[in-house]
Amino acid sequence: MPALSAPELYEQRVKELAAAIREARMAKGWKQIQLAKAIALSPTAVSHFESGRVKYVPCRDVARRIDRALDAGGRIFRLRDKLDDNPDAKRVQKYLAKHAGAVEIRQICSHWVPPMLETEEHTRLCLEEGLKLRGGSLEDKVAFRRQLRAILSGTPDAPTLNVILREGVLRSAIGGEQVMRRQLLHLIERSHEPNVDVRVLPFDVGAEVDDVGFVTMWEERTGRLGAWRPDGYVFGAFIANRSDIALLNHLYDHLRDVALDPEATRSFIGKTVEELYPCRPNVTCP
Repeated sequence: MPALSAPELYEQRVKELAAAIREARMAKGWKQIQLAKAIALSPTAVSHFESGRVKYVPCRDVARRIDRALDAGGRIFRLRDKLDDNPDAKRVQKYLAKHAGAVEIRQICSHWVPPMLETEEHTRLCLEEGLKLRGGSLEDKVAFRRQLRAILSGTPDAPTLNVILREGVLRSAIGGEQVMRRQLLHLIERSHEPNVDVRVLPFDVGAEVDDVGFVTMWEERTGRLGAWRPDGYVFGAFIANRSDIALLNHLYDHLRDVALDPEATRSFIGKTVEELYPCRPNVTCP
């Protein structure tokens, strides 16, 4: 039997949540109207939650109320909490807090533009595509990314951001030529900021190094190190093991040594813009 695709896996988990709500309600001997009264919602809402349809997933606050009303011992809330990567999830807020409290952030980006250096339109288009796999609220996620970008500016103690960017990211078109032109020019502009260091790794450099996808590492003001990387289709995993973090930092150091320096990077990105996303009748130039 073939493995489930990411959307199919998401739908399966939604159905598991719906079944858990229904089973807990029936175990308590309640009808839908009784649960609805207990959580201050309509019986129709409860019916929707138990339907297993993706568009009727309860928010985390409602899932917590359902869990408590049905004496489910946290099972319903845990199923809901693992379902998507919306910013109301504690693990997503932890991700924001770790970056906001860092003195230095290091990132290896093999497949997408660094989220902290995105334009708003690029962010929105990427997140729209991701909703098909991870669910959640588009507007909440756009607002979260805005908060993430704001970490780099506005305060004297903003962290430094050091990014290794594989060439493939520059060539992965999101939203068409106009969007990509603005995004790459934005990268060049942001790279001039004193706390931002961007270095491109061309295709012919670092090919012997395994592709690690996206990794973000940070050093807290206490000197404590941390890291995070995608793991599965929902959110990802925090890395606390010192040896694993040391290996990732060693990999970053190696890639930084062989990557283009910041000035050469800006030149490289500029040439890529003119090669792939030049001025045309349908592409407005600044």
